[in-house]
Amino acid sequence: MTTASRIDYFGIQKKSLSDELDYHLERIEMLGYSVIENVLSNDTCDALALLMDKLNQAQNEEFGVARLKQLKDYGVIRDMLIKERTFLDLAMHPMSLAFVEKILGSTAILNLQNGIVLEPHTKHDQAKFHRDFAKDFICEQVLALNTFFLIDDFTAESGGTWVVPFTHKNKVVPSDRYLEENKVQIIGPRGSLFVFDGLLIHKAGDNESSNYRRAINHEYTRPFIKQQVDYVSMLDGVLDLESRAAQIMGFWSRPPKTIQEYRVDPDKRTYRGGQG
Repeated sequence: MTTASRIDYFGIQKKSLSDELDYHLERIEMLGYSVIENVLSNDTCDALALLMDKLNQAQNEEFGVARLKQLKDYGVIRDMLIKERTFLDLAMHPMSLAFVEKILGSTAILNLQNGIVLEPHTKHDQAKFHRDFAKDFICEQVLALNTFFLIDDFTAESGGTWVVPFTHKNKVVPSDRYLEENKVQIIGPRGSLFVFDGLLIHKAGDNESSNYRRAINHEYTRPFIKQQVDYVSMLDGVLDLESRAAQIMGFWSRPPKTIQEYRVDPDKRTYRGGQG
């Protein structure tokens, strides 16, 4: 049995892969997403699930289920890294940051961290096609990147996320028929990392299982883009200002509050040089 030899075309560039990271980077560039398995251990997922359930229950009691549903925010935990240091550490996970640095650069910041909880047989407000980075333009450079940890198994029954490949490349949202006919479901074991371009159109699946389906979504952006919430104010006094965590949380790219703060030596400004 013979195999066809590869054909090289003179003058046409062909991408080569140096490692597994390169492979996933290529998939994100072309398809808009990729999934890496075995990033978190089962024990870590167990611990994160317990913390998520605790915080989810606390926010339901604080804001009320009816109010959260009215705001279309039920089943979304928005202050995890403020309440539990474990989630701040997760936002700094080396695998996440490897993708962030390769695609967005070393000055990227965390725009948001959300815990997503899909209850059994309950429609989630994320179950509509959308873009997390909801813009009506396409930039030459990627502006937003999501790293999404699967805390429970993503299956057809549990409501694995649906994505529509290539939709990060077009500013125009395709028709409903196109989205439905070309959607692909993310299936993977707990502990996997689902990485996708912030412009990729996707939606949560429907959880028809008897268990909760949890995930933790991070969106990182270039530092000139406003964060979903003011992490700098919320973490003031918590982080070492010279740490990598402080940079990721936006401490190095916050605008001066006054002209007096601006008119200091450049190396003392709150918006540090070289942050973009």
